[in-house]
Parts: sequence; C-alpha cells; structure tokens
Amino acid sequence: PQVYAWLWPTLFPYGVGFFEDHTRKTSGFREVPLYLHARNYLNLADRRFQTHLSFMFVIHNILLVRRSSSRTRLAVQRSWWPFAAQAMDNVDDATLVDFRDHLIDKKNRKDASPVKPKSKGEEAIMKLLRHVQYVDDHVDGSMGNVAMMREQIRAIMRSAGTPSLFFTLNPADGHNPIVSYLAGKDIDIDALFSKPDSRFTSTDRLRTLAENPVAGASFFHLMVEEFIGKFLGVDRRNKRGVFGRVRFYYGVVE
Repeated sequence: PQVYAWLWPTLFPYGVGFFEDHTRKTSGFREVPLYLHARNYLNLADRRFQTHLSFMFVIHNILLVRRSSSRTRLAVQRSWWPFAAQAMDNVDDATLVDFRDHLIDKKNRKDASPVKPKSKGEEAIMKLLRHVQYVDDHVDGSMGNVAMMREQIRAIMRSAGTPSLFFTLNPADGHNPIVSYLAGKDIDIDALFSKPDSRFTSTDRLRTLAENPVAGASFFHLMVEEFIGKFLGVDRRNKRGVFGRVRFYYGVVE
C-alpha cells in the first residue's frame, strides 16, 4: 500500500490516507475498497485529485486490470462440453507456444489466409477458440459487455417492438459554462444566459475541461440525466415528455 504514497507524494505528503492501508483494521477502522476510496478523493472540495495529471488514469488502469484478471471466466454450451473437455486434454504448454509462434510467423509474412492447424494440438486449440467463450461482461467496453448490451436491446425489441427513435446525444462540454462551474470556477450559475461572465471565454472553458476531466464527466452525467428525466419525461409526474409517454429507453456511452 505504501506504493500509492510513493507514486503521488504531493497528494499524500504525510504518508497517510493512501489506499488499501491494512493497518486500518488493527486500528479499529473499516477497510475501504480501492474504488470507493478513489471516488471519495475525486469528490473532495479542494479538487487536487481531480486536477492531478496521472492519478485518475493510473487508478482506472489498476481497477481495470484487476477486474479483467480476477472476475473473468470461460463459458461453453452444455452440448459442447464433452468436445471442449477432450480438446483441453490435447493442449499443453508446448502446443500453446508452437501455436503462438505459428501465428507470429503468419503475421510477419503478412499472410491473411485462414489459419490452418499443423498438428492435433493446434486443432484442439482451434476448437476451443471456436466453442469456448471468454466472458467479461463486467468490464466496460469489452466484447462481453457489448454482447450483453446487444442481448438487452434485443429483449426490449421482442417485448415492445422496434425502436421508434434513434438519436446521438453529444453535450458541448467545451463551450458550456456549467463545466467551469462544476470545476470550481467563480461563476454565477443563475446568470449564465441573462448576464454571461465575460471572464471565462470559450478558450478558458476548454482549458478548464482539460485540467479537470472529472468536471467534464460530471457535466455529461448531469446532461444525460436531465435529458432522460425532463426531455423524455421519465422523471415527470405524468411520465410525458416531448415525444409523449416513453415506454422504454436504452442508452450506451461510447
């Protein structure tokens, strides 16, 4: 855990408060997970964690690697399990190394033809690749996550029919004064349109967004919530928005 304090001495100048400090248990405090601890730091009022150049990116990579390495699993259809088990018996470390070298050699020769196995072991590997799925639907942006969202959309279509409306929502975070307000700038939020603050130009807002990506993420979340709740009417009492009463909606963040 001390590595976190060594990575960011300006964020933890006294060597306390860093992540996954196991001495908390012996001191009578509850051990806080890394995700919740980092989220709390990103919501602090002084915003020094929000504006740090590497903090949020390093923490995000650590969390992503942990999820992908500890919570992924292999899945195979029940009818294919006997064939998969037999194929796994024919695969060993040497076969995997040979198959890797085979693919590397094929890539170096710029050979775009289908891969043809050279041995029974490679045939078993090809069968496993064809029938065994790598399930990682909890990792955002992964192929498993995309497949899960696709099935959810199909389930809605089977229940309510094809969608009536498609649209792309792209909030102009680089030109909206609300981003500067969320970043802690001295802006009168009640006078944005009747009396704009001339001290913050479009360039200043873009610079503020680059310095504080958390403010941009908060702005995007706010705009999407307001669009769904007010524009589509999901949060209204009568559940009616611009397009009437919306029965189902589904949104994906790129």
